[in-house]
Amino acid sequence: QVRSLTFSHDGSLLFTASDDLTIGLHDTQKGTLCGLLRGHLSWVLSVTASPDNRHIATGSSDNTVKIWDVVDRSCVHTFERSHSDQVHGVAFNADGTRLASVGGEGNVQIYAVPTAK
Repeated sequence: QVRSLTFSHDGSLLFTASDDLTIGLHDTQKGTLCGLLRGHLSWVLSVTASPDNRHIATGSSDNTVKIWDVVDRSCVHTFERSHSDQVHGVAFNADGTRLASVGGEGNVQIYAVPTAK
């Protein structure tokens, strides 16, 4: 079951967060699934795209927030122990330098997005 979805800012991809522990990457022109990201240990409940179209962030019922590189299709950072309950929502700020998350316990966390090395 898909729990959340969002478009890339250029509209070329649709990202889905699902109960099967995956994040789907869908080509909007072809209408096809073009990739899957795996790494969460439980349901993926939320997904958001960064303004640069390069990254997405996800929140999960494993209580973590992850940042993914869409081009390399890899997890580039995990925020652990920020929430004591599942992560219901994630959002980048307008320039992609900050990321917010909200957990089931009601806490909102704001993170500085790590820069690429």
